[in-house]
Amino acid sequence: MAVETLSPDAARQAWTDWKWQQRNAVRTSAQLQGHFPNCDHRTLERIDRHNQTKRFQATPYFLSLVETDPDTGNPLTDDPLWKQVFPLGTDETGDGDDPYEYDGKTENWELPSEMVTPIAQHKYDNRVIVRYANVCHAYCQFCYEALRTLDRDSTKVSFDRGHWQATLDFLRANPQVEEMILSGGEPLMHSNDQIDQVLTEARAARPDLIVRIHTRSLTFNPYRVDSGLVSVLARHGVTAVGLHITHPRELSPDFDDAIRRLQSAVPILFANVPLLGGVNDGTATMRDLCMGLYRRGVHAGYLYHFMPHSPEASAFRVPVRRGVEIVTALKRHISNPAVPEYVLPHASGKYTVPLIDSPDAYPRHAVDANGVRVLRAVNWQQEPIEYPDPEIV
Repeated sequence: MAVETLSPDAARQAWTDWKWQQRNAVRTSAQLQGHFPNCDHRTLERIDRHNQTKRFQATPYFLSLVETDPDTGNPLTDDPLWKQVFPLGTDETGDGDDPYEYDGKTENWELPSEMVTPIAQHKYDNRVIVRYANVCHAYCQFCYEALRTLDRDSTKVSFDRGHWQATLDFLRANPQVEEMILSGGEPLMHSNDQIDQVLTEARAARPDLIVRIHTRSLTFNPYRVDSGLVSVLARHGVTAVGLHITHPRELSPDFDDAIRRLQSAVPILFANVPLLGGVNDGTATMRDLCMGLYRRGVHAGYLYHFMPHSPEASAFRVPVRRGVEIVTALKRHISNPAVPEYVLPHASGKYTVPLIDSPDAYPRHAVDANGVRVLRAVNWQQEPIEYPDPEIV
């Protein structure tokens, strides 16, 4: 696909228009060849094959961040950004023997008993997650919500007025629910007016409601955070925005501009980071990402282990021990707000992984030389310590 021919000023204005980015997003092999004219036929064929059942899409902005071969101008196959959106094809070569591989039908996260309406999930006591969109700015080929987003034949219910009204009724009837999380897909694929209407109606139903939004727009299309959106978020008192991000090279100047705009309206920004083999499963990479976020005023939030039944498992899955090693190497060695909580996202809920790689490191009670009951543990420098914990009678 040829990029529109415009004057330099008009081109810059178009480039920073989030809707232009979406209109010009690359979705087919022919469009990809327009951006990378020397793409080899195997790359193009893989996209064509992939598009028969799933979605491929990347914005011009995101493609501009991808590292290319200086000789051909093509994306480097091992580039950590390119690997996230390009269909690697590992699902196609699977032998079906792995019971936890992606099969296009097994649900990862949404248990039927938790769906209080077709679009609202009540997993944890005090909050609901609302599936506000089933589409995205671009598609992560490892997506944990692939049954909703990646699959062309998705059976997931879409957001509509009837489901939304049922969700508002649930919120009115359940004051113990204190927070509503707008997620998806990508909730910011909706227009500012649509988001304004939904938040207006949520506030009318529950003025006390905490509102959080999860988005990957700052990686795929940071121009989505425009002045109109910022005004909507501020007017409705959105408390927090969770940013989906994977690699320090996503921390671009345009990302920074979007962060500053969000910070003018939303008090809490935090990160949701998937742990991906070949992308960010190195300590140095994760350190750069976490400290880069912290420098920008973004809390590290969560590091998510790769979920079962997600696409491209053989390419992206790493051992849980690797995540423990990474976070252990960060804990106390970098600023604490920059250290993510390492979790296993299980269908029953998140499990926080203890940062222990040896049975001897577990805290256990003993009696010291003074006859005092103590906890024996291993500190951040891997040194044994004792901490008094006398029994209280």
